[in-house]
Amino acid sequence: MNALALLTFSAINLGTAGYTLAQPPEGTVTKDPATTGNTEVAGGGTFAAAAAPDDKKADDATELNASVGGFMSTGNAVATSATALINFRLRRGAHQFRTDVAGNYGRASVPVEIDGVEEDQIDVTVGNVQGMVRYDWFFAKRWSMFLQTTGRHDRFQDLDLRMNVDPGFSFYALTDPKQRLWFEAGYDFQYDLRTDEAVNDPDRDVDRVFVNHAARLFGGYANNLNEYVTFDTGIEYLQSVIDAPVFRVNWATALTANLNNRVSLSTTFTLKYENRPVDKTIDNLDTITSVLLGVRFI
Repeated sequence: MNALALLTFSAINLGTAGYTLAQPPEGTVTKDPATTGNTEVAGGGTFAAAAAPDDKKADDATELNASVGGFMSTGNAVATSATALINFRLRRGAHQFRTDVAGNYGRASVPVEIDGVEEDQIDVTVGNVQGMVRYDWFFAKRWSMFLQTTGRHDRFQDLDLRMNVDPGFSFYALTDPKQRLWFEAGYDFQYDLRTDEAVNDPDRDVDRVFVNHAARLFGGYANNLNEYVTFDTGIEYLQSVIDAPVFRVNWATALTANLNNRVSLSTTFTLKYENRPVDKTIDNLDTITSVLLGVRFI
């Protein structure tokens, strides 16, 4: 699924797509390759699902995939958005390198009050750029050691930069080519650089720089039900070691049907929960459901 180069697609986004000024680490789990302006960089266990350690074809691979798409509505609801994703994977023997870059931009009609009168005005509603770099060393049949770094610029999370550095270990409990179960454990370092707008807001108590340290646990399962249908799911838990009550849970699952060698249809669901967001007006839970039609050209 992650090896498909999705160059054309349609997506439906349901539920909520809120944001948080994260006090615990943001997390890296996602199975949502494309939504209406909500493409998320894949990380965590998702890279591992693309290549099991005992897959004979997986120890020498070069993959470059690209996705691009958009959404537009007119009339009573005016909105446009664009999303793009590029990912690259290189595997040579026991060594694997993976990098992803994603960007999202959207504009929509939003109500604003001008001279005491509420009017609709077109404004930017989505704007972020993300990147991920990950290196794995498969030092044993069922074990790998990895180092992953992610970065995010997001004006709607008041982030000039969010950087996460995640070293850790992966263990593959099931390594059957058609069925894989694996676990990851490690450490997460988060560095946030907040925007001037957030820092200078008199109604908010926000520091320019925020640093957090956390423990990270991840579990993933992938099953090729048959040659046409694949099920993939993963859950990530991040526990702050600075403020014990603070934690975050990310869960993602996907069901993909290959209609033929080049066309696929995917349904994905992503859940993000933070028990104590910094901004008390923000909901604890966000969910995204999408339907994706993809075409592979290479």
